[in-house]
Amino acid sequence: MNPIADLYRLQEIDTMWDKIRRRILQLQKTTGGSPELVEMRTRTRATETELQKVRQEQRDADGESGSLAVRIKESESLLMGGQVRNPKELEALQASVESMRRHKGALDDRSVEAMVKADEIGQRFAKQTSSLNSQEAEWQIKQQAVDEELQKRKKEYVYLKNMREELVKSIDGKMLEQYEYLRGRKNGIAVAKLEDGSCTACHMQIPVGLIGSVRRGDELVACAACGRILFAA
Repeated sequence: MNPIADLYRLQEIDTMWDKIRRRILQLQKTTGGSPELVEMRTRTRATETELQKVRQEQRDADGESGSLAVRIKESESLLMGGQVRNPKELEALQASVESMRRHKGALDDRSVEAMVKADEIGQRFAKQTSSLNSQEAEWQIKQQAVDEELQKRKKEYVYLKNMREELVKSIDGKMLEQYEYLRGRKNGIAVAKLEDGSCTACHMQIPVGLIGSVRRGDELVACAACGRILFAA
C-alpha cells in the first residue's frame, strides 16, 4: 500500500471531520433560537419586568393611600366628636389631618400616573408577546430540522473519528508526525496532489527529477515551493 496515499486519505478524512465539527458547533449555537429571536425574548422579558415594577408602584401607592384614608377618618372623628378639647391638641390634630390629606393626594396622583404608565407598557408588552409567540412557533418548526441535522452530523463525526483511528494505525509514526506538523502550519492541508507536473496547492511546477519519486510513493517528497507532501494519484 502506498503510504503517501494513506496520508492523502487521512487528510480527506480530517478535512471532512473538521467541516462536520464546525457545522455541529454552528448548529449547537442555534439550538436556543436565532439572534433575532433571542433579542426579542430579552426585550419582552425586560418589558415584563418594567410592567411588574410599575404595577407594584401603583399597588404600593394605593395601599398607602388606603391606610391614610383610615387614619384621616379616625382623626376627623376625634375632631368632630369632642373628645379633644385642648386648643393646642386640636390645632395639632387639625394640622396632622391636613398633612395626611396632602400626602394622600400625592399618593393618589402617583397611583394614577403609574396606572397610565402601566397601560402604555402593558400594550407594548402585549404586542411584543404576540410577536414573540409567532417567532417561537416559526422557530419550533425550524428547530426540528436543526435537531435532525445535528443528530446526523454527530453520527458522521463518530464514523469519521473511528475511520481515522483505524487508518492512523497503518501509518508510520514519523510520517504521521510530519503530516500533523504540516497540517498545523499549512491551513489544514499537509498533502497536495501532483497534477500535470504541478503542486495543486501552490500551483508551482515540480522538477522532473522529483516526479518519479512522487509517483512511486514510497517516501515523503515535499514541494520545494510550499513544503507540502506531494501525492500522485
